[in-house]
Amino acid sequence: MRGQGAETTVTRRARITIFAALALALGAAACSTNILHGIDERGANEASRALERAGIGAEKVAEEGAGAGGGGSAARFTLRVARGDGARALDLLRALGLPREPHHGFSETYAQPSLIPTASEERARYVDALAGEIERTLESVDGVVSARVHLVLEENDPLDTKPRAPARAAVLLTTRPGGSPLAREDVQRLVAGSVAGLDAASVAVVVTRAPAVAEEEPALAAIGPLRVTPGSRGLLVGALGAGLGLLALLAALLLVTARRLAALERAQGRPSVVASEVGKTG
Repeated sequence: MRGQGAETTVTRRARITIFAALALALGAAACSTNILHGIDERGANEASRALERAGIGAEKVAEEGAGAGGGGSAARFTLRVARGDGARALDLLRALGLPREPHHGFSETYAQPSLIPTASEERARYVDALAGEIERTLESVDGVVSARVHLVLEENDPLDTKPRAPARAAVLLTTRPGGSPLAREDVQRLVAGSVAGLDAASVAVVVTRAPAVAEEEPALAAIGPLRVTPGSRGLLVGALGAGLGLLALLAALLLVTARRLAALERAQGRPSVVASEVGKTG
């Protein structure tokens, strides 16, 4: 009966240890915050790389149920940073234009064909897909944060006797500070070369600057021999405290268990293995 009581006590203390470890883990997780939700893997990778280069630790977490149903939906992710770095991370991503908005090019536009498309609907879909492809090309240039392209194609109705309106386009570029990576003439030639009947002079280009992002290294806080960002300091301190508390709890549990087993062996008239081992080490 005493042996069963000792085992019950050990089991109870083991459960308490597990619950304490879970509570400490939840407390450490509460020190982080989600800044992005429902983004694809490419956008999550780009955002996390930009944050890491700025000294902000980021964690990419797959969302439950996203892309798991086999219905063709892509996997979605959540980006998580330390709570103290949340505001700075959002400002940095906003300045860099991340995550980028998905563009509907020809493959996306015509992936779901209309049942009975009209001529005007097909023309609108073609213009939208063409604009999306040009936006992708412009955003592939290093230094371009985002690009928006608006196209007006030349009217080609042979039954219309009115003078045809020439094709024209408007481009809005958002670039990083320090000068545009593309000259206006280069943008005009690129867009004109992508649209039939479009003259380069008919392409209006407007360039704006994204908010400046601090390039200096972030200030680091010291925790013993470690140096971390101020936003990660609370998370690291919580994790270290949780680990030390768990180790202390396990050590106390082992000590109490060893004493109870030694007392149980003495009560049963058997030599205590724990006591003999302690005597040998002494």
